[in-house]
Amino acid sequence: MRAVLNVARITIKEGFRDKVYLSFLFFAVLLLIFSIFLGMLVVGDPTKVIADFGLAVISIFALLMVIFVGGGSLMKEIQKKTVLVVLSKPINRGEFIMGKILGIWLEVVVNIFLMSLFLFLLILARGQALWGIFVQAGLLSLEMGVLTSIAILFYTFPTYFLSMLFTLSFYLVGHLAPTIEKASRTINNPFLRNLTRWVSYLIPNLEYFNLKNQVIYGLKVPASFYLKSFLYFLLLVFVFTALSILSFEKREV
Repeated sequence: MRAVLNVARITIKEGFRDKVYLSFLFFAVLLLIFSIFLGMLVVGDPTKVIADFGLAVISIFALLMVIFVGGGSLMKEIQKKTVLVVLSKPINRGEFIMGKILGIWLEVVVNIFLMSLFLFLLILARGQALWGIFVQAGLLSLEMGVLTSIAILFYTFPTYFLSMLFTLSFYLVGHLAPTIEKASRTINNPFLRNLTRWVSYLIPNLEYFNLKNQVIYGLKVPASFYLKSFLYFLLLVFVFTALSILSFEKREV
């Protein structure tokens, strides 16, 4: 466990020094500020517009950090052979991968809560305290934990571009999983209907970590939803971390 934490600590330090990480954070803050002007221009409740746009910005930039900053750091270590230095120490490949996933995830979580705090203060300046922003930030952190384990799995593959593409595809399809399941009910062919339904079940359903509309409109959410989301997070992270370790064990570095 100590080896895992050491890798995570080094990953976090390197991530915070990465100019790409700081650039993403800077542009995210600019877009959050832009949401104030957007709220003035769009018809409707300005606070809801700011919250909706702001949460979307936070989600997109968190995803970009997982793909470019997080997964990219593993690819750089493999390409530059610095991973060989790490693995020459008393640490196995499984511990290295787990440490990488933990470190990258914590980097992104810090970023999510910094951006969420900034968005909360922007809305608070308008006279409204939208505490639900931090609820969505927590769920988004779980989602990014899943995506980090998925990204690391793909970044153990040799091709950088395909790794990014696969991670992005998982994100998009994961949010479409409920739609695919509903669409399967309209298919007349029994075989295709059942096949589509099973595919929708096998795809990681990232909508378990999305309460954006409930947060914006102040809708109540059953406490059981949060428990299910957390258990689903643990399951997915366990599965994709195990697959990442297996893939990295077989790769020559």
